Amino acid sequence: MIKNKRMSLSTQINLIFTLITFVTSVLFIIIFRQTVHSFTNAQANKDFQYYHENLAKVIDESDESKFPSNSYYLYAYYESDNNFDQFEIVKQNDKTYLGLSKIATIVKDYFEGNTTKGSNSLEILTYDKYTYIITYKKDVSDNSKYNVLITVSDGKYAQALREPISNIISIGFVSIIVLGNAIILLWSSVTVERIKKLEQEVAELGTNDYKKKINIEGKDEIADLARAIDQMREEILNNESVKQEMLQNISHDIKTPIAVIQSYAEAIQDGITDISEVDTIIRQADILNRKVKQLLEWNKLEYIKSSKDFYEVNMKEVIETVVNNNKYKSDIDFILNLDDSTFTGITDNYYSVVSNIVENGLRYAKKVIKITLKNKKLTIFNDGEKISDNFINEVFKPYEKGHKGQFGLGMTIVQRTVNHFGLKLTIENNDNGVSFIIEPRK
Repeated sequence: MIKNKRMSLSTQINLIFTLITFVTSVLFIIIFRQTVHSFTNAQANKDFQYYHENLAKVIDESDESKFPSNSYYLYAYYESDNNFDQFEIVKQNDKTYLGLSKIATIVKDYFEGNTTKGSNSLEILTYDKYTYIITYKKDVSDNSKYNVLITVSDGKYAQALREPISNIISIGFVSIIVLGNAIILLWSSVTVERIKKLEQEVAELGTNDYKKKINIEGKDEIADLARAIDQMREEILNNESVKQEMLQNISHDIKTPIAVIQSYAEAIQDGITDISEVDTIIRQADILNRKVKQLLEWNKLEYIKSSKDFYEVNMKEVIETVVNNNKYKSDIDFILNLDDSTFTGITDNYYSVVSNIVENGLRYAKKVIKITLKNKKLTIFNDGEKISDNFINEVFKPYEKGHKGQFGLGMTIVQRTVNHFGLKLTIENNDNGVSFIIEPRK
C-alpha cells in the first residue's frame, strides 16, 4: 500500500504565498501596463508634435545648424505644385518612409481641394500604421507652389519610453516573489520547527508523568498555545494530586467506621459485650452510608447532563423537602422565608446542594438555621461559630479538614454543582454566624 506523501506546512505556506503574489502581480502588471501605455503614448505624441513645430521654425529661419536630432523621427521638406502632383525634395533625413509616391498619395488623399485652409495648416494623420504630422503653406515667392513639411513616427519612441518602466516593474515583481519566498521560507521553517518542538513535548507528557514543563519562547500564538498546554499540564498534575489525596482520605475515612463495626460485631459475637452495643454499629453504619452517598454524588457530578437538558427548578419545593427530612434530627430551629424563585439545572443536584449545606449547618449551629430565598438569591444562615479567615478559602477543597476537625466531600460537591449550573457560591461571616449564599453569576 502506497502512503500519501504529506506536504510540509512550510511548503504549503510558500506555495500559497507564491500563488497569491503571482496572481496579484499579473493583475497589477496588466493594469499598470495599460496605464503606462496610455501615458507614454500621450507623452510621445506631445514630444512628436513639439519636434515637428521646432523643425518648422528651423526651416523658416533657414538655419540648418539648429535642426533637431531625434533618431526615432523621420522628416522631409518638399516643394509641391498647386495640385500636389509633383514634389521636389528640399531636405530629408531618410527616404525609407518618405518616398515621393507615398507622400503624393497621403497629400492628395487628405488635402486635395482643401488648399484654401491657409498658411501653416497642421494635420496629424495615421496612414499605413505610421503617424504623420503635415504642415503646408504657400510659397511666398511663387503662389503656384506649396511648401510641405512632413514628420513621421513609427511608434518606437513611445515603446522606448515604456520599456524601461515595464522592465523595472517586471524585475521588481520577480524580485518580490523571490525575496518574499525566501523570507517566507525562513520564517515558516522557524515556525514549523517550533510547532514540531511543541508537538514533541506534548507527546512526551505521558512518558514523564506530566512533570516536565513545556517551554516555548516567544510572544505569538504558538507561545500562547504552549503556555495553555503547560497550564493544562499543571491542572492535570494538580488533579492527580487531589485524586491521590482523596484516595488516601477516602480509604482512611471508610476504614474507621468499618473497623468499629467489625470490632463491636466480634465483641457481641464473643459475648464480651451485650446486644445493646448494636446502637454503635448502627451509628457507624449510618456514617459509612453517608460517606458512600457523598462519593456517589461526587462521581455523579462527572456525568451531569449538558445545558440543553437543564430546566427551571422550583427551589422552594427543594428547600422544604430538605428541611422536612432534617428538622427532627436535632433541636435546631428552621426559619424559612421563601419566594417562588427558580434556578436553572436539575432537581436532584439542587437537592444535594441544599442537603449538604443544611447538614453542615446542623453540625455547627447553636440554635437556628435560617433559609432565605428572594429574587433568585438563596442564603442559608446558621448561628454557629465564624469560619477562620485562613480556612474560608479552603473549605471547598475535597477532604479539607474543618475548624472543628470535620472533613469530607460535601462542600466540594456543592461548589462544583453550582458552578456547573452557572451560579456562584460564597461564604460570609456575619456578626452572629455564617451565611452560605448562592446566586447567578453577573
